[in-house]
Amino acid sequence: MTPRSAAAAALRASMAELVLKKGMLTGLSVCYGNTQHCSGESVGLAREVHWENGEFRDAPAKIDKNSLYDIASLTKLFTLVAALQLIHRGKMAFEDPVGRLDKRFSALQDCRLMDLMSYEAVLKTPERVDAQPNAESAMRQVFLTYRAREEGARLYSDMNALVLKYLVETVTGQPFGLYLEYNVFGPLNMRETFVSVPPERRGNLLDYNHEHHIVDDRFFVLDQNTPGLPHDPKARMLSENGENLSGHAGLFSTSGDMCQFAMGLLSGTILPENMVNLIGQNRTGRIGEGRYRQYMGLICFSKSPVRRLSEVPPWMGERAFALSGYTGNHIAIDPELGVFDLFLGNRCHNRLSLVEPPGAAADLGLSEDGSGEVIWPDGRRVKSSFQYVHHKDAMLHAPVYDCLKSAGWLGNERA
Repeated sequence: MTPRSAAAAALRASMAELVLKKGMLTGLSVCYGNTQHCSGESVGLAREVHWENGEFRDAPAKIDKNSLYDIASLTKLFTLVAALQLIHRGKMAFEDPVGRLDKRFSALQDCRLMDLMSYEAVLKTPERVDAQPNAESAMRQVFLTYRAREEGARLYSDMNALVLKYLVETVTGQPFGLYLEYNVFGPLNMRETFVSVPPERRGNLLDYNHEHHIVDDRFFVLDQNTPGLPHDPKARMLSENGENLSGHAGLFSTSGDMCQFAMGLLSGTILPENMVNLIGQNRTGRIGEGRYRQYMGLICFSKSPVRRLSEVPPWMGERAFALSGYTGNHIAIDPELGVFDLFLGNRCHNRLSLVEPPGAAADLGLSEDGSGEVIWPDGRRVKSSFQYVHHKDAMLHAPVYDCLKSAGWLGNERA
């Protein structure tokens, strides 16, 4: 067996461990590459069950190359690219006040665009956006966004990218989805990335419905996540039945198209190199005297010295950046090494994804790593995706690195 085939076999085995043995995901696709080459593996199902006549029935559907994933917060990276394109073209500047770029954000007159994009600005709304009764009320809350006078350890928020989308629309005079169509999807030949999935492609959607939660010994099954609508509740509220793309979540795409996007970023096709190099620069993170503050770049995570808290894999460099999506997705891009890795998974469908408080997991019979099964009140055995996020380094990032190295796809690798 060649080193390359051995590395690929190790990655497949690790994916099978997560999906088929531990059962943490219903299905998973892992892709990796550089500016010219990409490869990928898939395992598992796009759907396990459906609800019929008052009960769950088996309804297996396999993942394949046409599968459409709700990429959730990976949408933020598209929003960032749009904003950086406009800055590069001189249509707006990092020093511009948000409230001047879009007068609807009257409470953000003293918030620079750079503050928003770097998470130096902690943004809040008077009331929760996803708690509003309709899209109109939710939109009112968005435009009441204000800068909170506080500094916490956790800076990451949907609000920064959510606001940024409206700035892109105001500056360009175009709906956000249309802007992406002309300036990102089109140039990269991303023909299978959608705001609103067409009827003939809805059979390719992964099912993220029927997510299970246990909170304070109470058992819940979430059943409002219809395939084709964003899983994220704010994006779903603001989407107006899937027609209006939010800046923080809402896109659906295939693994092939997402590889095209990563390759396009690395190659300079949609952004010049100097702009891409700005993304991963740490602008907020610090550690010391028992205090930790998240390491954030521009609308993305930068590399953190605390491995457990870093979205960027340990083998990537200081200019790398990464994002995770709630539904089970992750992307990490290193402009110096010229490589990316991408995980598109499903940790929601027919899975126990949340246990609160976390210490109750052991009492439920789950393993120390969060895997296992819980007996639901109706007698079903429900698999756990609880703590999946902490398995990515060892079980996915590490074997992906070996695949990149054995293929000779790493660029300026550090000694």
